[in-house]
Amino acid sequence: MRFAAAPLLFVSIAALAACSGEAQSDASAVPDETAVEPAAEANLLVLDPTVGEGGTPVDSAGVNEIFDPECVITEDGVANLGMPATLGEFVEAFPARTVLTFYPSYMVDFGALCARSDGEDAICAIFENYEIESYAGGIGISAFSVQSDVCRTAEGVGPGSPIADAVAAYGPATFGFNYDNEGREYVRFENEPAGYAFRAESATGEALEGDIVRAPGRHGGDYAGVSGDGSYFETDRAQPDATLWEIWINSR
Repeated sequence: MRFAAAPLLFVSIAALAACSGEAQSDASAVPDETAVEPAAEANLLVLDPTVGEGGTPVDSAGVNEIFDPECVITEDGVANLGMPATLGEFVEAFPARTVLTFYPSYMVDFGALCARSDGEDAICAIFENYEIESYAGGIGISAFSVQSDVCRTAEGVGPGSPIADAVAAYGPATFGFNYDNEGREYVRFENEPAGYAFRAESATGEALEGDIVRAPGRHGGDYAGVSGDGSYFETDRAQPDATLWEIWINSR
């Protein structure tokens, strides 16, 4: 359309010049005012100094700062942190004066040390909490828990992603929970990367009432009609609004 319109514009300008006697400049001298879209800025993980409820603050001196706020999730870690062996290494990988929260009891059998963003836990180093009551740098790390919706895998999947997006990236999903494992629901994908464990949630699932099969905590699976074996229950059906809320990265 642009090339068809240009000759008409030129003829119109030339005719006007002949009537007025004024010289017209070449149309090629007219500057191109085509708008250039600015480059999109990366969505960065902004850490904040809030301390989570029931936790105690742990400050970083930034001795080995390697934290990357672009927060890419990989099989080896998240936000360029790798998989530190100890909580002390995890703390010092963040910028100086970063405040992390130490939870001696984060869930049954596990504690956590978490960096926070927007007043919520964002990246947590998980440790077995047998008889651990206070922070010590030498405590060993068992896994990472990634909960910030800024963090994403190479395939664009992360906390907050609809289950449909995760299925598109990693294949069909299977939801399951086991009462012998505190009833925690996990989601497996047919082609998921090694070392990941996914957890989902659904407002629809949380609102269900009555004597029906469902995971006792946050869950995204639809277990209607599932009999299970009395302890373990599994389904390949997701609640319509199911999203991921957490990705675990297991240490190797």
